[in-house]
Amino acid sequence: MKALTMVFGCALLVAGIHASAQTVTDADGAQMCSHKKQLLVAAPAVAGPNSPRHSFDVLNYTLEMDIYRSFFSPYPKDFEAMNTVRFRVDTALSAIDLDAVNSSLVVSSVGLSGSTYTHTNDILHIVLDRVYEPGEVVDVSIAYAHNNVEDAAFYAGNGHVFTDNEPEGARHWFPCWDKPSDKATTDITARVPASARLGSNGLLADSTIVGDTLIYHWISRDPLPTYLAVLSSRTDYNLDIIYWQDPENPDYQLPIRFYSNPGEDASWIQQRILPMVTHFSGAYGEFPFEKDGYASLNSQFTWGGMENQSLTSLCQNCWYEGLVSHEFAHQWFGDMISPATWSEIWLNEGFATWSEAYWKEAEGGYSAYKSSILNRASNYLGNNPGWPIFNPDWAINTPPNSILFNTAITYSKSACVIHQLRYILGDEKFFQAIHDYATDTNYRYKSVKTVDFIDRISESAGEDLHWYLDPWLNQPNHPVYANEYYFVQLAENQWEVHFDTRQTQTNAGFFPMDLNIYVLFTDLTDTVYRVRNLVNNESFVFTSDKEPGFLSFDNSNEIVLKQASLIVGLNGQLIGDSQMKAIPNPASNTVMVSAVCESASTLEFKLINTTGVVVYTQAFGKQQANPLQFNIDVGHLPSGMYTLIMQSNSSTVARKILVLH
Repeated sequence: MKALTMVFGCALLVAGIHASAQTVTDADGAQMCSHKKQLLVAAPAVAGPNSPRHSFDVLNYTLEMDIYRSFFSPYPKDFEAMNTVRFRVDTALSAIDLDAVNSSLVVSSVGLSGSTYTHTNDILHIVLDRVYEPGEVVDVSIAYAHNNVEDAAFYAGNGHVFTDNEPEGARHWFPCWDKPSDKATTDITARVPASARLGSNGLLADSTIVGDTLIYHWISRDPLPTYLAVLSSRTDYNLDIIYWQDPENPDYQLPIRFYSNPGEDASWIQQRILPMVTHFSGAYGEFPFEKDGYASLNSQFTWGGMENQSLTSLCQNCWYEGLVSHEFAHQWFGDMISPATWSEIWLNEGFATWSEAYWKEAEGGYSAYKSSILNRASNYLGNNPGWPIFNPDWAINTPPNSILFNTAITYSKSACVIHQLRYILGDEKFFQAIHDYATDTNYRYKSVKTVDFIDRISESAGEDLHWYLDPWLNQPNHPVYANEYYFVQLAENQWEVHFDTRQTQTNAGFFPMDLNIYVLFTDLTDTVYRVRNLVNNESFVFTSDKEPGFLSFDNSNEIVLKQASLIVGLNGQLIGDSQMKAIPNPASNTVMVSAVCESASTLEFKLINTTGVVVYTQAFGKQQANPLQFNIDVGHLPSGMYTLIMQSNSSTVARKILVLH
């Protein structure tokens, strides 16, 4: 069904690392998802129905398929099927166009309200039996066959039969409107051998044995985009069904189905999924579907996973906690709330990747969460291809999968933008905003655009968040900070902290951000000044009745998408820094001093603590080397603020040094 908004889904993969090398807990879901999806073959762009808007709204697909032969050697991929498409008319029409790839599908007839048809250039054009007016509901039946071809959408091999659609592969195995904006319910009946098990979207309505044939009938109550429709089946599948008990509603149990290959052990993830449901439903609202499920496939499904609505596909024996947490989060972000266009892919993969980190926080605390986010930031900074997260052209022209599912941008950078939103809002506002968005009936079971997401969380947070999200989503790259600071003493107990922030990147515009400026005073107390930096080359001044001794920019590293440098300016108390430098500062063991000395001058250095006691002294005669460099051992000194004084024949220079153990 069509809707007004967007979020998107993912399948999991590890680039360059085969799944069998992972443990059940350490697999990186985002990388597995990205790598798998980049291997998919995207459908070619065609005219007409690739426009984000069309004149009808698909309500339901009823598929009747006979795939019995596909389970037996030589595992043919040809089958016969009937598809009845029910749609509501938005604009008066006498014909409809559906996506149906000619190399995969052969249409033999249309019926019900369908009169005649043509099938060329991967478009099935159906002439209706009359002109239908807005609001009318129409049924068209399509009898067709799937060819015995490899099409990267319908797979058969070694007893497995399954589908894999994202982004636009459903058109290879049934005629449909194959864009994510139009969500419809499904009613799928499939004939398979009696020894096979078959899973699909929604709930199992019935299964009937007729001789050596088992007829499965699955019905999805909730609408889904075509890329999330699925069949997963094999002979001799193991099936385990467990139930999650809602702690707030004892009468409700969520069935979770696990289809595993013979010899696989899914017991670990069956234990972990239960607290995962509790954790995510607490943050995002109740689980949105009638069931959840996971199906392990064969080697044809080469990597990771795919978050098909209520039945995730996993690579062979890939029962990894990171992978499952990523795909499970997609049931909210991508499946329940789906992308209006592929421009919104960042909402799907960004939230699923961020949710991997959020799941780690459930048991490992914020440090485990932050470690995961920093890994995502490192992945982006080391592999940035240089395009923005949000690309409006993708709404019309679906890009190659290597771009659409790029790990650095679509997964890692998007997750980090969400993390930085958490930093800006604080936990209380952030989690309330995300919960309000995910439980809003304007978006549940519908499709959203990026602007819808921003507007909704802005409403919840009580401030317009376009100031942050628009430039961070629409611009490529990231800020490169070149900040300066200095301290000025105004009176005996009055100081000023001056902080000048500047972004120097030439490959993007300015990135607004809330900045944390940490100051440690000489009495070892500290504070954090929080400012909103909305323009480049902005200066901030803070006053204090205590002497500042040390300043750090973004000391907790919450602005993870950045490069930054911080230097002491040539104003105020530390003007002598241009003549004498001491690094590192703060220091714990050794300080390297570099001093520019006058020609034919003797030098004396003293290190003095806050009580005026000289704790180190060193004298040098007339020097030839310029600058002079030497080390001071501070490992034995108590933590605190010290003053390093350099005295020459004609001048005295002072430098604050902080010792921390």
